[in-house]
Amino acid sequence: MLPVHRSPAPVRLRPRRRRHQPRRCRTRTLAAVALVAAISPAGCPRPLAAAPRPADQAPGAAHAPPVDAPIADPFRPPAGPYAAGNRGIEYDTQPGDEVRASADGTVSFAGPVAGGLHVTVSHADGVRTSYSFLAEVAVARGQHVRGGDRVGTAGERLHFGARAGDDYFDPAALFTGSVAEVELLPFEVPPGSSPDAEARALAHLVLDDMTWRSGLPSLDDTVRWLRDGAHQGLAATGELSPLTRGVDLAADLADAVLFSGPCSTGPPPVRPVAGQRRVAVTVAGLGSSSDDAAIDGLRTDDLGYDGERVVRFSYNGGRTAATGAAFPAVAARGYGPADTQRDVVAAAERLADLLEDVASADPAAVVDVYAHSLGGVVTRLALLELDRRGADLGRLGVVVTLATPHQGADAATAATGRLGSRLALDAAASLVDIGPDPGAPAIGQLSERSTVVTGLGAAGVPGGVRVVSIAARGDLVVAAPHTEVVGADNVTVPVGGLGAHSDLVASDAATTEMALALAGRPPGCEPWHDAVADVVVGHAISGVEDHIGAAAGLPVG
Repeated sequence: MLPVHRSPAPVRLRPRRRRHQPRRCRTRTLAAVALVAAISPAGCPRPLAAAPRPADQAPGAAHAPPVDAPIADPFRPPAGPYAAGNRGIEYDTQPGDEVRASADGTVSFAGPVAGGLHVTVSHADGVRTSYSFLAEVAVARGQHVRGGDRVGTAGERLHFGARAGDDYFDPAALFTGSVAEVELLPFEVPPGSSPDAEARALAHLVLDDMTWRSGLPSLDDTVRWLRDGAHQGLAATGELSPLTRGVDLAADLADAVLFSGPCSTGPPPVRPVAGQRRVAVTVAGLGSSSDDAAIDGLRTDDLGYDGERVVRFSYNGGRTAATGAAFPAVAARGYGPADTQRDVVAAAERLADLLEDVASADPAAVVDVYAHSLGGVVTRLALLELDRRGADLGRLGVVVTLATPHQGADAATAATGRLGSRLALDAAASLVDIGPDPGAPAIGQLSERSTVVTGLGAAGVPGGVRVVSIAARGDLVVAAPHTEVVGADNVTVPVGGLGAHSDLVASDAATTEMALALAGRPPGCEPWHDAVADVVVGHAISGVEDHIGAAAGLPVG
């Protein structure tokens, strides 16, 4: 039996997207393309690249109204992308009315958002339809439905929306077959979006509804206006401005409360990949060696992996000698802490080679990747390199990054700035444990302003890859807000203390999130006060690090 959600439902506060990641996924910019192209020269396709890509276009779908009820409020185009309006059709339903899928498709979202129940179905014609303000949800994410299948039960009203790519249009056009002829209204949710982004789109519908009924200004517009005004008016003071940081904090708290997505309740799955033909490739962070790394604390046995099928990446290429016994043909090489401080783009090329070699050695295996700290940046660059090579990214299972500075690290920004003295430089390096050489290439590439970080921000996540970014709430090395990435499931767990950056890897909380991801389930639910703590503590740590950098004579912002 499929899970059934019944209203009223509590607001779930994970996953969510915070201000630090852009709200619209973009195609790769020229800078990002240049960055990826620099990783390696073009060559012959390797085994991971053997499978063809799916067709871009699929046959169309015939749509029908989702309920037999009169229209209470038709499509009302808003004045602009973020203005209030009605981006769909509201039906005057009766409680208990059956709500049906308008056409064949796959459920891409099913669950609570902002106190209401919603379902989104993705169709073969590229249209996504949404069914909002349900009394009950009768389908689950990933389920295939046929046109006319029951997706839930209506309450006193049903909101039916339709999107083509980024844009909303009048759903009535679906029933006449004239979608191409109607006006499309821009909206800030990317095509093929993650459950997190889908939740944000549905939450906008809720805010539209609240705004229209109350006659008050949109809360989202208000937050956006405050933030933009603060950043424009106080640009000269940068991140040290209390007002700028306060507005960012308030906006992120609003995101945490209003834009929740699907989440998992109950105990996590036990050894979810046991008995499956899967490989775990692990990537260590800055300052690690082939003999000592925080990533070695990953509880692969608890996740169900065969120990001989756990392969640790060597920063000198191939695998480390103590790992990957099931893959003797893959070269084994040692490395030291200094090797982790070299060019991360070159390291990413070597990791891409290792992933292809492992996939070639076992063509039937699914390859999962687990990366800590700097290793997560190397992993994302490797994904882009594999995508550039034309690799079959469907061979990858889940890609998990732990305490990774996807948005750059405050400490790295500080270490690459101007210090008042060499003594202060050494003290900063010791404080944040970034190794003996703050001038090393990898440190500069982790700066918030580096071409690597900005390029990755523009590139996002290649299609077809599930990335889960896990942060420690109390991480003093990489503040939680800096770990988020567009297109990923971004999760913050309650791990703190001086060793949180390393302790995260083996923590119960992180292991639970990894088990859920391997089972194909969304991140775990958390109480509202934990979600608020995630935002507040992360901002506090980032702010303190910025002020430490300023006190040492470092440029910030």
